[in-house]
Amino acid sequence: MEKSLNPVDITENGNEHRWHLQLDPSLTIHSPNNPFSGNFFHPTSSTIARKDPNSDEEFLWKSRDHRKNRHVKYNPNQDNESRQGSNLLVGLGHMFRIEYWNVSWWVAMSFTIGSVVWVVNGFYSFLPFVDLSVAKSTSAVGWTAWVGATIFEVGSVLGMLEAWNREDTANFGWGVRKALGHDDPEAGGNMATSNSSDTIPGSRSESEKESKPKPKRQWIWFSTDAKYWHEMGFLAAFAQFCGASIFWISGFTALPSIQNTIMTETGVLDGVFWTPQVIGGSGFVISATFIMLETQKRWYIPTPLSIGMAGWSLEFYWWNWVRALRCSWVRCAGSVLQWYEAVNSV
Repeated sequence: MEKSLNPVDITENGNEHRWHLQLDPSLTIHSPNNPFSGNFFHPTSSTIARKDPNSDEEFLWKSRDHRKNRHVKYNPNQDNESRQGSNLLVGLGHMFRIEYWNVSWWVAMSFTIGSVVWVVNGFYSFLPFVDLSVAKSTSAVGWTAWVGATIFEVGSVLGMLEAWNREDTANFGWGVRKALGHDDPEAGGNMATSNSSDTIPGSRSESEKESKPKPKRQWIWFSTDAKYWHEMGFLAAFAQFCGASIFWISGFTALPSIQNTIMTETGVLDGVFWTPQVIGGSGFVISATFIMLETQKRWYIPTPLSIGMAGWSLEFYWWNWVRALRCSWVRCAGSVLQWYEAVNSV
């Protein structure tokens, strides 16, 4: 697959845009957009269209949908298992599926489970204030804090892997295939281009069976490629990783044996328990900010109907809840929305 555009190659209305992905030769893009002026950030949305002057078919590409595998209409391992919910009830039913092949599913599940653990931690912490006859269980509070922080750390690592391993081609998904005029819902419908050697693994159409299979894409475990620093999705994952790593220190020092030792040492307690909570929590807020901006056409215009923004905007309130009640209900709600997003195709 050839690159159709250089990293900075699109000028519209006097503005230069940084396009960063490969594109099928039969397609072109226009109206690339990121929430800020200038070309430092890669586009977070763009319109993909056919080069054919007689065609007016277009497809809206979004960086978040790209990264979250929302273009895969069918389960790669089961041709007839659609990931597109015809209604909310069907979409909720998809949440009972185990999409082990989908890194975005693992990210969502990690933060959902971690949030549940923090909800339990909140009950242990807050119950003595509601019922004075109940003694505060330092052991339970400490262990649940450590487990919750550890799961968040795992989720943040998975988030980095998700950002590093997003597809390098923008000509993906059943939506683009439909624009190309090759969509066959009965055959899988998640192929990407007219050349079946460039299709997403998992489709079982006859044309794909007869063609040369697509080479397996190498999984990226770590990358220092500078291109990722221009992507809001990666910056969000990086901020979350930094925040979760620092926050984990407070989870570790919350373990009963450590907490009992440093409880009387005010300086040490502030340095290794309270300070990591403040700095780590700030990392989550920064991450949420990048995710919200990624879903917005302009940085100052919210998109409340976007499921990505709805899930992560709750992050701003989560830290206040943790500080006040140490109870992560709001964070849990945001994680569940991510879970729903991960298992449903656009």
